[in-house]
Amino acid sequence: MPLHMCLLLYSFFILAGAGATCVPVNCLRCNTTEKTQSEPCTHCSNNLTQCISDIPSDCKKDFQVSVNSTGSKLQEGDAVNLTCVHNLPDLILTFVWKREGMEILRGQNKSVLFLEKVLTHCNGQYICFVKSLCGDYESAPHDVTVENKFVVTVVICGVSALVLVLVLGMSMKFKLRRDNIKHKERLKQKALAEQRAASAPFPTPET
Repeated sequence: MPLHMCLLLYSFFILAGAGATCVPVNCLRCNTTEKTQSEPCTHCSNNLTQCISDIPSDCKKDFQVSVNSTGSKLQEGDAVNLTCVHNLPDLILTFVWKREGMEILRGQNKSVLFLEKVLTHCNGQYICFVKSLCGDYESAPHDVTVENKFVVTVVICGVSALVLVLVLGMSMKFKLRRDNIKHKERLKQKALAEQRAASAPFPTPET
């Protein structure tokens, strides 16, 4: 293990017991171009580690944690990967996953949470927590929705039945309309026949 990593580990464990906070220079804003103020952070130095009891807010970098997902709207039986994305320096990182505030044990200290064959009880908001020498950070909640296949099947069957009823109704309406037209046509032909019969001359009897 490199010497600077040994120093980091040693400082972290020794000072954690003493109640101090060991903050590596990588966690501080030591580059003046990243700061709104003209002077650099007064705690910056060339040392690999620097242990202080209080860190001014303008000295800490603005680290971000978020969750990337291979899918958010799933069907029962699907699989999904949730990846904890961050820009923290690679210094003794610990990952914790929670769903609806409850810790997920199988995701302990893993940057990627794999959910295999999800069910509806996997619905909820997932949050990734990253603990490091720079501090503790958490992502915004990431929504995962799992649709119940039974409900989807019922909806599909209901829609299919509705379409079938509509088709049958339209067919019956078309048939009744066609029968009505034929009935009117027959009545018209019958009336014409009766009219012709009434207007025909009667034969004159021979004397």
